[in-house]
Amino acid sequence: MGSDRGAAAVEFALVCVLLLMLVVGMVEIGRLYSAQLAVTHAAREGARSAAVGHFDAAYVKQQALPLNAGSISVSESEGTDSNGDKYVQVTVSYPVTIAFVSTNWSRTPRTVTVSSSARMRAEF
Repeated sequence: MGSDRGAAAVEFALVCVLLLMLVVGMVEIGRLYSAQLAVTHAAREGARSAAVGHFDAAYVKQQALPLNAGSISVSESEGTDSNGDKYVQVTVSYPVTIAFVSTNWSRTPRTVTVSSSARMRAEF
């Protein structure tokens, strides 16, 4: 009986670490998903404004509201598809730093780039 005294504390410590890792992982995935949604929205809005001939990179960066506008990269391209219709494509990228996942043993944070492209038929 006396040897089982600390067993509950040890089990709690092991389970607590695993649960904490699970919660932190869910929070990080939520941050990545939120950034992906913001980047996708910004790309769609940029393509919509470029389709009518009013492309502005600053406007596109404003549409990714919760993200830091200084880290967002925006590119726009035009072309024609196989039907001969003119289109515009806007690509938005944003680096997201994941604090609890490192690429090596030095514990440096890992950066993942989320990006999205939107393509619409040009109306001009």
